[in-house]
Amino acid sequence: MVVCIVTLFLASAAFIVWQWYSIRRTMVHNLSTQAMITADNSKAALSFEDLEDADGVLQALKAEPSIVFGGIYTKKDEIFASYYRDDSQPSQVEPDELQESGYSFNKGYLTVFEPIVVGVEITGKVCVRSDLVPLYTMLRHNVSIMFIVLLLASSVAYCMSSGLQRIISKPVLDLANVARTVSEKKEYSVRAEKHSSDEVGFLIDAFNEMLNQIHKRDLDLVNANEHLEKKVEERTSELKEEVVVRRKAEEALAAAVKKLIMSNKELREFTRVTAHDLKTPVRGIGVLSGWIAEDYSDKFDEEGREKARLLAVRAKRMNNLLDSIIQYSQLTLSGCKDEKLDLNVLLQDVIKAMNPPDDIEIIVENKLPTIWAVRRHIGQVFENLLDNAIKYMDKPEGKISIGCAEEGDYWQFSVADNGPGIEEKYFEKIFKIFQILSIRDETESIGIGLPIVKKIVEIYDGLIWVKSTPGLGSTFFFTLPKEQRKEQDYVAAGLQDDIIT
Repeated sequence: MVVCIVTLFLASAAFIVWQWYSIRRTMVHNLSTQAMITADNSKAALSFEDLEDADGVLQALKAEPSIVFGGIYTKKDEIFASYYRDDSQPSQVEPDELQESGYSFNKGYLTVFEPIVVGVEITGKVCVRSDLVPLYTMLRHNVSIMFIVLLLASSVAYCMSSGLQRIISKPVLDLANVARTVSEKKEYSVRAEKHSSDEVGFLIDAFNEMLNQIHKRDLDLVNANEHLEKKVEERTSELKEEVVVRRKAEEALAAAVKKLIMSNKELREFTRVTAHDLKTPVRGIGVLSGWIAEDYSDKFDEEGREKARLLAVRAKRMNNLLDSIIQYSQLTLSGCKDEKLDLNVLLQDVIKAMNPPDDIEIIVENKLPTIWAVRRHIGQVFENLLDNAIKYMDKPEGKISIGCAEEGDYWQFSVADNGPGIEEKYFEKIFKIFQILSIRDETESIGIGLPIVKKIVEIYDGLIWVKSTPGLGSTFFFTLPKEQRKEQDYVAAGLQDDIIT
């Protein structure tokens, strides 16, 4: 009903608007024709200034009741003759302004001007003015017709809608009731009754098919749940057995770990005690070799003195080796606590303590970060890397550069030098304990510095590697985490003393 009424109303409104403009055009055409006739008939009267003849021409305007004023004007826009409808007031119906030709709608009137042309000369003009009563009368007539049509069409639409309710609305309402039942009671066995084979019937068939599928899936889901419950019971039983087996394995692992801890502690203690016990005779050998070289130097030939010197050098190396073993074995997390370290300050302290030679320049390329670590550990890392670069420098002007960059969750540090460089085949060897690249009797190094650096970096879950070009220098890279180390399970298990041994 709403659709029909709105559609008819819009169509009627469009028709009325069209009628409005059509009637206006008709009025303009008719009044213009009347003005042309009047102008043509007024030529002689205006030319010979025959006022009586001009009045007679204007009296013909009485034939059109809507014309309220007619006037003949001279060339100087002075009124020559005029006509007024009986009920018109001259001051109200006369035009305010004159124009040569054309028409206008204003103040509720239609005014038409038509020139009086004799030959090719305009001798005057005619003005005819009409009220808009015919326009409004026709408009009211059309509106009445449209209203009657709208009323009749709405009545027909209502009657047809009432009749079609049995065909369309009732099946749809029945379908809605079935849907409500399914939604509220979760009863998927009900079905909607089909009344016809039209679109509504197709909708009911589709709805019933949907209920069939839902009902089937509901049954499948129930069966699947039952099957799943059975599987869950079976799997739970299996998991219980696995838990028992795993618990036994964990107990065995804990026992093995406990034995391993004891073995590590015993091994570390044995290493420490052995190194300490060996230091005394080695130190004695060194002292004794010195005495022999000093007291019997005049009795030795050149070869004997050289062998005495080598004996003292190797005794000293053995003493340093034992010190390194003790240092390496004691490098653990025991008793260590992370602290907030400003590496800019720490590095300057390390460089100051090392007191590098004047021909070695150490440059920090950018600002270093603040990290959480053990001060002694990080100090050893920088100290050993700088010491190696200084010790093996073969250039008259040595240069060591220290830099840092962000790499995800880690800081990547670099220590670069312009020393002799390292061949690629030795990249892994240099990080192994007691491995050196030079002849042992020609250097004081015992090959412990880089292994200590590697061990400390790995304590903090970092990596260390080297890039080098022989003759141009080497760059050592290592990474340290940005975040503070978290307590691990090995702390609770008592492995903090043994995790790196």
